[in-house]
Amino acid sequence: MTTAAVVAYYSQESVVKVSYAGHPPILYRRIADKAWSFAKLPDRKDLSNGPLVNIPLAFDSDTLYGQLTIPIAPGDRLFVYTDGIIEAPSPEGECFGLARLKDVLDENMKTPLSELKSAVLKTLHQYTEKELTHDDVTLIVLEIC
Repeated sequence: MTTAAVVAYYSQESVVKVSYAGHPPILYRRIADKAWSFAKLPDRKDLSNGPLVNIPLAFDSDTLYGQLTIPIAPGDRLFVYTDGIIEAPSPEGECFGLARLKDVLDENMKTPLSELKSAVLKTLHQYTEKELTHDDVTLIVLEIC
């Protein structure tokens, strides 16, 4: 299955626009926030009326993809990642999950960008107690200047 998160920064408008195709939500933190937030599209409760929404790529040609706009300012951060991070298994087979990922980011709120990636990967290695070979593990951390 192929998923995607499209993240576009519009400096003139001071916004980030995000669309998903079956991808887990990115996280963002405004400089004044005390915690990271998930950039989630509004839930679509009734799927019986209309085409499928935000599903993985190439699943259905009539799929519609929503877009979320996040106001952004200098010092704000974005964390974009693949599902290999949240699906990393513990020795007992439990996935790392979204909550643990957010906890790691919250615990490293003041960590410089150059060290944040290492903090996430170190926590993943401690959780899995082995090399990360279950899936791709990709992450990008950005700070708006």
